Amino acid sequence: MALPPFVLVVLLIVLPAVDATVFSLGRVPINNAAFNTGMHLVRSTGLTLEVYRQLFASRFFRQDLALTLVVTGVSVVLIVILAYVLALYVRFSEGFLPRVLRQLYLVPMFIPVVIASYALTTFYVDHGLLHALFTHLGLHYGSPIYHQNGIVLGQVWQGIPFAVLLLSSGLDGLAQEQIEAARDAGANALTVFRRIVLPLNVVPLLIVGTFTFIGIMGSFTIPYLIGPNAPQMLAVEMQAHFTSYNQPQPAVAMAVVTFLIAAVAGAFYVWGTARSSRRSA
Repeated sequence: MALPPFVLVVLLIVLPAVDATVFSLGRVPINNAAFNTGMHLVRSTGLTLEVYRQLFASRFFRQDLALTLVVTGVSVVLIVILAYVLALYVRFSEGFLPRVLRQLYLVPMFIPVVIASYALTTFYVDHGLLHALFTHLGLHYGSPIYHQNGIVLGQVWQGIPFAVLLLSSGLDGLAQEQIEAARDAGANALTVFRRIVLPLNVVPLLIVGTFTFIGIMGSFTIPYLIGPNAPQMLAVEMQAHFTSYNQPQPAVAMAVVTFLIAAVAGAFYVWGTARSSRRSA
């Protein structure tokens, strides 16, 4: 029974990844000027790391990589913090507002990312609705759109629903009896969170952090529609090299670099979950 999914993973993931890696190691006549021209790169025999050397020697690629890592890191931190606060609030609060929030945070899941990107642009761009409101109040307004802050804004907006949903599922699995017993023993809210809630919610936090990191690292639509023209996130730069510059090998090499960074995040997730399982045992 394990054979069909194994074959599927090999055909759809392993073989394409290996082929892409081998393609990126092919010997090509490449130079720094090629990264800003439409020069067609022709493969020849032999394997070499030349394309990676040229990538990391390029100031443009280093800026794109730095932007990608900064945007991804900041977005993940904001999503985890905001989502965890929301999940804790709807889990441990009662009344009308928590019930409403439990429904509202799911709304972005049902809005296509392209529509959401244009909606954010319309609302936050210069001379948009928010700019008009600030102007009416006599306040200065600096639009985050077409800036790295705009990408972070879009990624947080898109990532909150999945994160809150997953964290809420983990919090809903906590036994209320444990929390009540701790409160009866005199533990305050901070102690209950630190000694009971957080340790039992490590795996959902790791899942949210890892998958959010990987998703943002390779995202295209939001950076393409909301981000700056330069530097750009790696997914947008890959598309430009593959189509506009007619340079598939550098584009594939960027994809390999992105995959390796995502693999590090995946390895951290595996290590964290394994360590948590050993502690639970």
